Amino acid sequence: MSRSIFFSLIIASWASAQEGAPDAGVPAVEAPAAAVVAVVDAGAPAADEPSGFSASVHGSVRLAGTYVNAFPLDADGTRLSPTPIESRIRINPEVRYRSFGLIAEFDAVTGALYGIPNSTLVGARVPFPALKPAELRQLYLEYRWGSGGARLGLQTNHFGLGMLANAGAKDSEPGDFGHQHFGSLALRALVLARPFMSWGGGWIAVEPVAAFDLVVRDSTVDLFDGDRALQGILGVRLNVDEKNNLGLFAIYRSSRPLNSITGERSTDVLVIDASAQWRFFDALDVGAEVAGITGTTTQTRSVENQVIQVRQLGALVKASYKVGRFGFMLDTGFASGDSNPYDDQLTNFRFDRDLKAGLILFDQVIGWQSARSAWRAADSNLVGVAPEGVALLPTGGAVTGAFYIFPRARVRIASLVDVYGGPLFAFTTAPLTDPFNTRVLSGGVPVNFLNGLGNGLLGTELDLGASIKHRFDFGLTVTAVVEGGVLLPGAALSDAAGKPMGPVGLGRLRLSAAY
Repeated sequence: MSRSIFFSLIIASWASAQEGAPDAGVPAVEAPAAAVVAVVDAGAPAADEPSGFSASVHGSVRLAGTYVNAFPLDADGTRLSPTPIESRIRINPEVRYRSFGLIAEFDAVTGALYGIPNSTLVGARVPFPALKPAELRQLYLEYRWGSGGARLGLQTNHFGLGMLANAGAKDSEPGDFGHQHFGSLALRALVLARPFMSWGGGWIAVEPVAAFDLVVRDSTVDLFDGDRALQGILGVRLNVDEKNNLGLFAIYRSSRPLNSITGERSTDVLVIDASAQWRFFDALDVGAEVAGITGTTTQTRSVENQVIQVRQLGALVKASYKVGRFGFMLDTGFASGDSNPYDDQLTNFRFDRDLKAGLILFDQVIGWQSARSAWRAADSNLVGVAPEGVALLPTGGAVTGAFYIFPRARVRIASLVDVYGGPLFAFTTAPLTDPFNTRVLSGGVPVNFLNGLGNGLLGTELDLGASIKHRFDFGLTVTAVVEGGVLLPGAALSDAAGKPMGPVGLGRLRLSAAY
C-alpha cells in the first residue's frame, strides 16, 4: 500500500479586483470561469508510527529560453514575438518528529527574466509570469495517526489529472510538452481517514475527506489582488495506490471581493467531479476526469443581465502504453464553449493553465491574443470605463472552448535520450469569440480576436522534442530538454477576409538540476 495519499478536490471560481456597478453604456464582458482544485497529499495512514526526529531538504534549479516567431494579436495588425528567458530556484525543507510534520516550499528568482511584453500591450494573466524575487508556496503542519491524518496551513492544489487545478510542481516527462509556471495555492484545514481498515479487503482503500479552503491563488483568483474565495469540500476516494484509484467529490465555492458589501460581485457554484487512474498489464496507463459546474455569478453582469447562470462541462482522457523502448500516448480533452459573451449563460469551461496541450496554440497564440483583448477592453481611450470581468478574459495559456486530440510516440535511444513527437488537432466547441471585437467592431456578430468568424478547426500543431536525463550516484539529477513545433492555424483563427493566420513556430531549451 502506498504511503502517500492524493486527495482531490475541485471547484469553479470567478474573481475580479474591480469594484462598483457596470457603466450603463458599456456592456459587461463575459469571462470564462476556471475550475480550481485542492489536492490533499496528507500521507496514507501508516502501520508503524514514526519513532523519532528526521529532517531533509530537497531543491531544484531550472533555466529555460523560448522563441516564438511574430504572430498577430488583434485585427489592427499588432504583432508579438515572445522570447522569454525564465529561471526558478525551488527549495523543499521538511522536518518530522514522531507523528508530526512541518513541510515548506520556497521559490526564488522565479519567472521571466526577459522577453515578455509589459502592461502597455497586454492585460494581466499572461502565459509567462513576471519575475518574483521570492515566493512561499507551502508551509503547513501535518499530523498522522494509524488510520488518518490532518493538515493545516498553506498548501499547493492538484487534483486528478490536473485539469481543474494543478500544483505546478512537475515538469513534463518525455512524451509530454511544455512546462509549468504557476501552481494553485490555498490555506486549508483538512481531515481525512480510512475508517474501514479493520474490515479488511477492498475496504482498506476507502478514504473519505473533508476540507475547508481560503484560496490564495489559482487561474482566476488572487487573494493579494483583492479576491476572496472560500470553498468547502466533501469527497471519497478508493485509493489502491498512486496508479490505481477512483475519486468522487462535491465542492461548494463562494467568491466575493475582500471587504465586500451586499450586492457586489459574487459567485456561488457547485462542482461535481469524478476521476480515475488505472494501470493494466503493467504497460497500459489510463486516466480520465470529468467535471460539471453549475451555479450563478454576477462577476460578469451587464445592464441587461444582472445574474449569469453558470453551466460548464470539462473532460480529459490520457492514455499511455509502453513496450520495450517505445511508448505511445494519446490525450483528448473537451472544454465547453460560449459563443455569446453578452447573454445570461456562462458555458465556457477552462482547464487549469498548468495543464499543457501542445506548445503553441493554447499556450502561446490564444494565451497572448486573449491577453491583448483584455487590454483593449480596459483601454479608457476605447471604452471609457472598463467592463466588469475584463480581468478574467486572458486564458493564461489554458485550454478553453475546444476539443483536441493529441497522439504521440516516444523512443528511448541508449539509456539517456528520449525522442518524442506527434500532431495536435484542435477544434472549437463553440465559435471562438472576442467580446471586445464582437461588441465594438462587429456590432454584436460573434467574431474572434482577428475580427473573423471563429468556427471549426483551430489548427494543426506538429510538435517534436528530445530529452536527456542523467542521475548521479550522489542523488543529483540533470536534465536537458529541447522542444520545437509549428502551428498551422485553421479557419477559427482567420481574419475578417477569411484568411487564416500564417504558420507560427516555437523553439525552446530547458535545463534543470534537482537534488
